[in-house]
Amino acid sequence: MKPIVIIGAGIAGLQAANVLYEANIPFILIEKQAQVGGRVQSEHFQGFILDHGFQVLQTSYPEVQRSLRLKDLDLSYFDAGAYLWLDHTWTSFYSPWQHTFALFQAFEKGIIHFSDLFKLAKLWLRIQWDATPETNLQLSSWEYIKSLNFSNNFRESFLKPFFQGIFLDNQLSQPASLFLFYLKQFLEGKAAIPKAGMGAISQQLLDVLPPSCVRLGVEVKSLENGKVELSNGEVLDYHKVILAANPTAAATLLDIPLAKGAILQSKTFYFSADKFENEGKLLHLIPQNEESEILHFTCLSKINPHCAPQGKVLMSVTTLKVDISEGEVLREMEKYLCQGKLNWKFLKAFSIPESLPKQGFWKHIKQKAHKKGIILTGDYTQYPSLQAAFASGRLAAESAIS
Repeated sequence: MKPIVIIGAGIAGLQAANVLYEANIPFILIEKQAQVGGRVQSEHFQGFILDHGFQVLQTSYPEVQRSLRLKDLDLSYFDAGAYLWLDHTWTSFYSPWQHTFALFQAFEKGIIHFSDLFKLAKLWLRIQWDATPETNLQLSSWEYIKSLNFSNNFRESFLKPFFQGIFLDNQLSQPASLFLFYLKQFLEGKAAIPKAGMGAISQQLLDVLPPSCVRLGVEVKSLENGKVELSNGEVLDYHKVILAANPTAAATLLDIPLAKGAILQSKTFYFSADKFENEGKLLHLIPQNEESEILHFTCLSKINPHCAPQGKVLMSVTTLKVDISEGEVLREMEKYLCQGKLNWKFLKAFSIPESLPKQGFWKHIKQKAHKKGIILTGDYTQYPSLQAAFASGRLAAESAIS
């Protein structure tokens, strides 16, 4: 039997390979990079563990629970909440669903009102029945948030910057259904980081697979007439093809232009410091305005002590502006930390040109793949999340088997 060829060893491609392997179906997994994982990679640098962009693992995702051995990842957890920038100081805000006592502090500080809590409760009841990210709601996330009539403080100091950080989009233009999906995760789930970084997720999926079925550092040159031609000269006959490459590479292989604005980009900077004083394991959310270039920052070693060498802390700072320098980032951080010159050492920055796909841009690429008999997979074929990456990979493999 000819193998099923999987092009791309991101999460969706690795998941597809795992499903095929468990079903004893022959496959070959091809990845042009030397490492698997796509966006979900980590690297060791000067004793630190640096993820390729700021990422977290939502452990409440059904596909995550189904597909990963979470215990083996040795997870460290964020607190559910965030630090908010109010009146030129940082104020902690915790999820009212998971930290009841902290709710009274939030009332006292004016972050949230009783009316907000009532509206959140009504919203929570609604999403118990329907929090499907692909539901056809016509409003954008920001239009929907405004329609809920939360207090100005809660909307502007928490909801808006929190979801700008999730969507990597200052305009919150993603569909309202996606906002509801992520809100449910925030209220009910837990965000975590593996001890060895987010790349441990990809590595766990790879370790199951026979090395003979995996080709790394090899690029697909053409995909025609039942054959895959590789950059090393190898030509593979295939039974079916699962195209699990990133959207840009998939569009190139399918010879179709990618719509402008279909993918959001970001840049994450890593710095080392001797110390960072904060109590909670939280993100610091920076309100977006004309003067702000940063979405959020956090002390990652406060959440996962293993990501920094002893005596040092690891700071991550994420921005939507990919041409910003570390010097500009530090100058803005000094303003928000109310200090003089920060004694932070720059480690490394990761520009992620394909950080997050936007919904509503993928009709033509899906049609072209279907016409050519190619099974398309990746979170962009559903909605941006690890849940969708795992789910789409599994569904692609099941489709190839049937």
